Formats: sequence, structure tokens, C-alpha cells
Amino acid sequence: MSSPTGVEINIFCITLILFFWVFYGFRNIWSLPLRHGDSFFLGVEVSPGFYEGPGIPWLKSYHAMVIVLHFIWALALGTIIILRRWDMAPLWAGGGAMLHVIPLLAFAAWTRHKLGANPPVRAVAIQLKSRRLGDYISWPLEALMAAVVAFSWWLLLRHGGTHIAWRDPLLMTWWVLGYLPGKIITVRAGSPLPTERTEEHYQYQDAVRRNAIRVYSGTAWFVAAVLFGYALLHTWSPAKTVPLWQWLIVGVTMAFWGNYVIYIVRGQRQLADMGRDLRPSGSWATPFRRAAGMDSSLINPVMRSRSGLIWFAIWFGGILVFIFYSLR
Repeated sequence: MSSPTGVEINIFCITLILFFWVFYGFRNIWSLPLRHGDSFFLGVEVSPGFYEGPGIPWLKSYHAMVIVLHFIWALALGTIIILRRWDMAPLWAGGGAMLHVIPLLAFAAWTRHKLGANPPVRAVAIQLKSRRLGDYISWPLEALMAAVVAFSWWLLLRHGGTHIAWRDPLLMTWWVLGYLPGKIITVRAGSPLPTERTEEHYQYQDAVRRNAIRVYSGTAWFVAAVLFGYALLHTWSPAKTVPLWQWLIVGVTMAFWGNYVIYIVRGQRQLADMGRDLRPSGSWATPFRRAAGMDSSLINPVMRSRSGLIWFAIWFGGILVFIFYSLR
């Protein structure tokens, strides 16, 4: 048994990402405008017959955008394959996520500006239930994750030597630890509750909140596993010399990735079932508050508040700094 090379690992990761996206991701994004039925377009309420008349060009424009984004993503992958720049695979994967998310949010914002500029005003229900951080965030697991990161750094600093590419563990550490403020903000975030079917709306919002935190935690654990594996492969003698140990470390890391994918698929299906017959949060305003900028099914709750946007700008901006630095 030979040792896994960086090229083999990157090809394997690319294959897994493509498999997931072909069988789930593309279909989910393609049908997103009709997530709440034919009375809404991307969370904006539309008139009856919208999809037989004025909605046809809107839907065509949305689908054209999705096709163009996937073509660009495929073109980037083709460039990596032709040039054999397998080291750019992580950038392709992360950049692909932003390539899809940012235009989608921009299109949704444009939709709201053109179709939902004057949403109906409805009465709002008062939420009496308080949310505690401990009900959503497992502090023992957060402490364990921090311990994994700290132990990885102990291995690297004590046994790694000067051959370590320090940019990679620094980026992974920033990625993992930066999620905790986002989780806290997500717990605090919320949308007004309508007076009709109030309890169902509350349960749906709570499910959106919990799903977002699970996705954050799944991503953080995957990156923490990569960091720990990276530390072992660079500092532990059996991991550096015995192929069986190397493949085992790679396999465990991929198991964390598989668990993360299951979180996403299961959570999105649950939210789709719960919210299909509910009025989207971004389709109405209250007498005291304008309509939410985005439907909660289209955007993570953390992005619906100013503090969330500030956190995301700092966290993701730091990731971009690492990425652009690596391209020098």
C-alpha cells in the first residue's frame, strides 16, 4: 500500500463534491424560487398566474443565472485539471460556494426591489419564549473542539519544525474558531411572527436557527479534523511513514465531511417540508418594522442582522486574506 499523495486526496475530494452537487445541490438551487409554492417567487408574494405570464422571464433569468454560475465553476475545474494545479482544489471548492451564494443573494435582493417593494403590512404576534445559548450550543463540544485545535498546535509547535507551511494551520484555526461568534448571533437572530399560525412559524424559525448552527458545527468539526490530521501527518512518525495510518487519517477526515453533508441534506429537507405552506418571513411587514430583506429559507439567520453582517465580513474577510496571500 502506497502513501496517499496530495494529488490523490484532492482528486478524491473533488469527486465527492461533484457527486454531492450533481445529485442534490444543483436540483435544490434550481427549484428554489418555488420553494413556497406558486404564490411566491424567492420569498416574494406574487399575483395569481404569475408563472404563466410575467413570471416566465423572471424564472428564465434565474435559471440562466444558475446555468452560467455552474458553467464558470466547471470551467475553473477544467482549468485546474488541464494545468494539473491540484493544490487549487480547496480554493475551487470554497470559491464555488461564494460564486453561488453571492449572485443568488443579489438576485433575491433585485427581486425584492422590483416585485416586493411594498409588501403587505400584517399584525405581529409577541414571542414570550426566551432563547438561551445553552439550548442551542453545546459548550462541552465547543470546549472539545478548542482542545483539538490547541493540541494540533502543540504538536506542530513542539514537533513540527520549520518545514510546516504555517499558512494552512492558521487558516484552519481562523475558520474553526471564527464560527462561535456566528453561532451566538444566530441564536439571537429572529424574524417577526404573524398572528396566523404563530406556533408553526415559531417552530419553523427555530428549526432554521438550529439547522444553521448544526451546519456551522459540522463545518467546524470537519476543518478541525483536517487540522488535526495535518498535524499528525507532519509530526507523528507512524503517520509520516506508514501508509496504513495515513489512509486511516484521511478516511476519518472524510467521515467528518460525510457527516457534514448529511447535516445539510437532512436539514434542508426538513425545512422545505416545514415551510412549504407557511408565508415566507420576507413577504410581509409589520406596523413597526419593514419586511425582512430576505426570506429565512434563502439566507442564514446570522445574515439578517447588522451584527451578523459585521461578523461575517470580518470572518470571511480573514479567509480571503489567507487565500489571496497563498496566490502570490
